[in-house]
Amino acid sequence: MNETSSANGEEPPSGSSLNALKEFKSAGRGFWSDVSDADWNNWRWQLKHRITSLEQLQRLMPSLTPEEYAGTKLANTKLALAITPCFFNLIDPADENCPIRRQVIPRVEETHHAPWEMSDPCGEDSHSPVPGLVHRYPDRVLFLVTDRCAAYCRYCTRSRLVSNATGYDFHPEFDRQIQYIREHPEVR
Repeated sequence: MNETSSANGEEPPSGSSLNALKEFKSAGRGFWSDVSDADWNNWRWQLKHRITSLEQLQRLMPSLTPEEYAGTKLANTKLALAITPCFFNLIDPADENCPIRRQVIPRVEETHHAPWEMSDPCGEDSHSPVPGLVHRYPDRVLFLVTDRCAAYCRYCTRSRLVSNATGYDFHPEFDRQIQYIREHPEVR
């Protein structure tokens, strides 16, 4: 395999196919067709207009499944509901198994907890010497600088930390994080 071949033997995109990837356009604006280009492309506008309630979601997608309806009603018990308009427009409303739909629309199954489930599946809490810093690998650290996301993915391994749905008190201590790194030269 040469250095430009992919693992499956296909050549990487180039020429017109690469240009097509660069010119990708979203699925359109749908319910937000009256929004200006400046607003639509503004991340602050997207955050301000996120879908965050069952009422909003039902208005935009009346075809919620019973599992989605029940899950959205309970969403704030584990992980909040938040979907930006741009991301919402990627959902296929006719396909209840649409991967993007499954990624961001809560389902009641999220509230069912098996005895083997862990609240911290990555083991980050036990490797956090300073609030907001994870040092699990010898030569690197992970800064957790916020507990908010533009959209909440239902499979999030940090769901216990983000969206404030569980009441987790997130207070990264940046000065202590920087000091920790100064004191650990093994961190690159």
